[in-house]
Amino acid sequence: MPPTSNSANSMQNGRRIVLAILLLLAAAEFVVRAPVRYLHPTNWNDLAQYYATSRLWLRGQNFADADKFTAMWRDEVGETLSPNTARMHIAPPPGALVLFAPIAALPWPASKLVWLAALLAGFVATVGSLWRIAGFSLTEPRALGFLAACVALAPFHTGIASGNQTIVVVALCAFGIWAAGARSDMIAGLCFGAACSLKPHIAAFLLLYYLLQRRWRLLFTAATFTTMLVLLAAARMQFAGVSWLPDYLNNIRFGAAHNRIDDFTTANPIRFMLINLQVPFFSFTHSAKTANLLAFSVGVVLILAWIFFVVRRQSREFELLSLATIAVIGLLPLYHRLYDASVLAIPVCWCLSRPKNLTHIANAALLLMAPFLVPGAAVLQQAVRQGRVPEAWAASWWWDRLVMPHQTWLLLSVSLVLLYGMAKRNQGVLERPDEQLSR
Repeated sequence: MPPTSNSANSMQNGRRIVLAILLLLAAAEFVVRAPVRYLHPTNWNDLAQYYATSRLWLRGQNFADADKFTAMWRDEVGETLSPNTARMHIAPPPGALVLFAPIAALPWPASKLVWLAALLAGFVATVGSLWRIAGFSLTEPRALGFLAACVALAPFHTGIASGNQTIVVVALCAFGIWAAGARSDMIAGLCFGAACSLKPHIAAFLLLYYLLQRRWRLLFTAATFTTMLVLLAAARMQFAGVSWLPDYLNNIRFGAAHNRIDDFTTANPIRFMLINLQVPFFSFTHSAKTANLLAFSVGVVLILAWIFFVVRRQSREFELLSLATIAVIGLLPLYHRLYDASVLAIPVCWCLSRPKNLTHIANAALLLMAPFLVPGAAVLQQAVRQGRVPEAWAASWWWDRLVMPHQTWLLLSVSLVLLYGMAKRNQGVLERPDEQLSR
């Protein structure tokens, strides 16, 4: 074998060793920051609200009644909620009550453990589905890189630690993308229907791609399944003789007016935990209405540009790039927290799938997503509280407008880079398509 070949093999083996070490380090971080934090003694996490409302629904009680919610939580967990907290005035998607019913049927301690298992299974399903889509092989360094990147992504850590259903939603979407690529439209539709029933503002953007591709069976299945879940939730209340809709609508109004934790203005002391465009735009305009208008306008422009590139070439080529792009764009105009950025696993997968003649674009996107390996905004906010950041910095204009919302600016930059990649595709720059999703 020529020396050059030996040198190339040695370099490749060296890469594998380095990536394997990074994967082990990322796995250790994952365990500490995800399941270990989730298991920290507490009676509240993001599962709690869905557990409580779904448990009331199972009992045939008004799940939207704040007093019943408080009484149930006191009796089941032994914790008293303040009557003014937004936690007791929630309005979950009705279909989610049905999907959470198996969890809500269990006692609270058992439900937390089962839900943790579901979250970890969801993470594995996300990685496994995207692995199949890209056609990775364990012998390839890029495959180890993909595993290490997913395991190290802070949004996954935060989502699992907080017990948020986003981890399951992203898994359903990833599996749905794989099933759609395998032409199993019914399975894909069921996955997207379940995802929309849990978090429609994540799954619906991905469904937009299949709408443009005229995948009617997939869309019909998703819409039918989502509707059936809503009707089943309403039917349970109807048969129990419960009038729930007035309280449900009242909870929506209460949450919009009094839920400071989800507010993107300075009324929310942790507003930089949000990653939607309203946050930095408010720092510039100091007007909630203007920030909303700007965020929605930018979102519409990005979506229209994406639609233009998708429609211009109606084919199954570059599906992963198109889906990765809309997944990122969907994070910008609507309310999202860091754990929702778990969808970045999709563009990471595309970037590492060797897109021919788009390597520079893939590398740029990976570089922009690298800061999501740490919970940047949370780290910076903690540093400010502990006095590790000079007061002059924390009070400066650039701190609130550029530094603290840096994750949002990065997401916007990633979306623009991926759109540029789609534009290059439509110019016929590439000689062959991406990896086919049917692989």
